[in-house]
Amino acid sequence: MRAFGSVFSKAVRHTGVLGRVCQKSPLDASVFSRFGPAPAILRSPTLSIRAYSSEKPPSSSSPEEKPKQEEACKPDDDTFNEKKPPSRDHLLPATGPLSPIGIGLFLATAAGIVYYFTVTKERVAQKRAQEKPQIETYGKAAIGGAYELTDQNGNVVTDTTFRGKFALVYFGFCHCPDICPDEMDKMGDALDALERDNPKLADTVQPIFITCDPQRDSPEAIKEYLKQFHPRFVGLTGSFDQVRKACKAYRVYFSKPPKVAPNQDYLVDHSIFSYLMDPDGEFVDVYGKDKPAGFMATDMERRINQYLDAGRTIEK
Repeated sequence: MRAFGSVFSKAVRHTGVLGRVCQKSPLDASVFSRFGPAPAILRSPTLSIRAYSSEKPPSSSSPEEKPKQEEACKPDDDTFNEKKPPSRDHLLPATGPLSPIGIGLFLATAAGIVYYFTVTKERVAQKRAQEKPQIETYGKAAIGGAYELTDQNGNVVTDTTFRGKFALVYFGFCHCPDICPDEMDKMGDALDALERDNPKLADTVQPIFITCDPQRDSPEAIKEYLKQFHPRFVGLTGSFDQVRKACKAYRVYFSKPPKVAPNQDYLVDHSIFSYLMDPDGEFVDVYGKDKPAGFMATDMERRINQYLDAGRTIEK
């Protein structure tokens, strides 16, 4: 065996022969005939050695045998068969938490937990609402009362002057830089929305502006100031005592800075509310700064309809 290997190696080096191993190719015994019988491993039907010279050797086989030899050197499909991708049917395990059964149980449990907490939350809210003490109101707030003031045209008016209509009363001052104009604009928008949504209620609410700064807000000053707002506004002023009496009747707070020099500009601190009074001069509701014009219009319409449904009338 060693002699055979030595001779074969020399033959490859001298002739530039390349070895190629192929499966299922017949062994060319002529190459090894001079070296004696070939070893058993080389006579195996699954292994053969073909030698190809760098120079084109003379063809010893017929043209019909060449295709057979080329086919013999082709590898089997089974030997070099590529691995196919795994089937999608086996992406999820048959058992365990990631199996279809495990995922289904997880989703069912999650749905049960959400349902339980939702129902429990509703029951707790209902229980708290039942246990919450009911707040009842009796009577009406003591807001409103008698006053005597002067309007922007110099006419003396009292609280009875506006009886027969609803009145929307606001306390402020003409030199207010922002809050008073905003609130009076909102009052005008609410009246416009009320009359637009229900024309039958037009001119059933009288807007009234009462100054908290009688020292500067004369009838002429108020008349000029009201030109910026709703055309049906009535402005009222008077002496300091008259204004203070009206503010006290409506529970309005106002404060003027002490020791103000003549012609010195100043601000008046005051309550920011609009008071809705019914045609009998009784307090109905109050609207703060947080109530928008749309809310005021809707609420006034409801209050007026309640008053009319009770069989009472409103002057126009």
